[in-house]
Amino acid sequence: MPLEEYKAKRNFRKTPEPAAKAGKHSKQPIFVVQEHHARRLHYDFRLEADGVLKSWAVPKEPTLDPAVKRLAVHVEDHPLTYATFKGRIPEGEYGAGTVKIWDRGTYENLLADKAVPQTMTKGVEAGRLEFVLYGKKLKGRFALIRMHGRGKENWLLIKMNDEFARPGVEGRQAVPPKGAKPQRQLPAKPHAAHGGKPAKIEPFEFSHVDKILYPDDGYTKADVLDFYIRIAPRLLPFLRDRPATLERLPEGIGAEEPHFWQKNTPKYYPKWIPRANLPAEPGETVSYVLINDAETLLYLVNQGALTFHVWFSRMENLDRPDFVLFDLDPGQATFTDVLKIADYLHALLEEEGRVAYLKTSGKTGLHILVPWTEEGGYTEAREWGLGLARLVVEALPEIATIERSKTKRGQRVYVDLMQNSRGQTVVPPYVLRPVAGAPVSTPLEWRELSPKLDPRAFNLKTIFRRFAKSKRDPMAGLVDSFATR
Repeated sequence: MPLEEYKAKRNFRKTPEPAAKAGKHSKQPIFVVQEHHARRLHYDFRLEADGVLKSWAVPKEPTLDPAVKRLAVHVEDHPLTYATFKGRIPEGEYGAGTVKIWDRGTYENLLADKAVPQTMTKGVEAGRLEFVLYGKKLKGRFALIRMHGRGKENWLLIKMNDEFARPGVEGRQAVPPKGAKPQRQLPAKPHAAHGGKPAKIEPFEFSHVDKILYPDDGYTKADVLDFYIRIAPRLLPFLRDRPATLERLPEGIGAEEPHFWQKNTPKYYPKWIPRANLPAEPGETVSYVLINDAETLLYLVNQGALTFHVWFSRMENLDRPDFVLFDLDPGQATFTDVLKIADYLHALLEEEGRVAYLKTSGKTGLHILVPWTEEGGYTEAREWGLGLARLVVEALPEIATIERSKTKRGQRVYVDLMQNSRGQTVVPPYVLRPVAGAPVSTPLEWRELSPKLDPRAFNLKTIFRRFAKSKRDPMAGLVDSFATR
């Protein structure tokens, strides 16, 4: 029976939810999105098919932005009468909390017009749905796509490009123009792996998505997965072909929780995840992971990786870095001093005719990255950087130092160049950091270097609003420099 799982999870003597009875087909199939204030706010997305409501739990509010792919967890079928349900599910019952109607309307199955027509139920089994929504908030063409083709639970809810699309709204629904009618979407191109060949990827399902990973903020594993799904197009150019060390916190952040660094890729990881086998200690080899595509990235996040640290060089020439990093570490110094040093260093770099890129470290400091275009490898790059760092210390001796000993630095900012060595790693732009607030290492424009700058303002919750306001990636030039090497 299609509603057996729904019935098994509920005690209808205690919950006001509708009974488990299949309904009659509507002349025009309906959809509903319910705002569900349970343990964590989420949105229940439901489509009528074969007398029931096919259902997905969406951790984030559905959006009209085609660039935003929402994680959608496939759950049990619900009765058609659930489409009008609103009220409070009592404590102790499954899904306890308040349910409200967020949007409702009818929909059209786009798969019915394909060369081989497909019902919605068959589409669920196949792992792909395409439909037009006629709601008050959600209008136009959408798709639900099961991740990796064969998994059962984890899907992506995607807005297709049409006249109802609202790029950059990031979940803030805009009113579609009056009179606009949805149009058919051309078939999407199949996913291709790095190098242009189709990826042979084994299916996997996200696990324990309700686990709290940032307890002070209430962010769950689903929130982190959603972040990396959305950030992947910006992040992957900084990860691709660079040996990576994973910072894993499988139970989330906290003094008592496990926190470890993983260089060696376990043998049980799927074969489709690329590795780089590099010599380490005499007679030993480290199998580094290469994060070359979104599938690998999300698999690692599902394994508990919150932050990724990558080499300064790529596989094509591991002895030559792509950039030099000036890591401005405040330690016991003030962030105001960090700003002064960054500004002075920027001026020195401009005098040399160097293009420099600025980002937050994701914690308390700033990173300045300069493309390395000179002859030589890590040693030459580091020595060049140290020469500039010494000029900074000469000009600002009260607030800047290149002293490696923490006890000898006092309240001065450490201008760190020592990471610029083969085998050392850097936090790339756009990764989360495992500290309260879920901060993100965020690229900045140099004009943002002012007393108003607060690195804590850039986090899992706010970062996409920032992107919506800015069409240009401040780090785009650095990525371009990788391609020209």
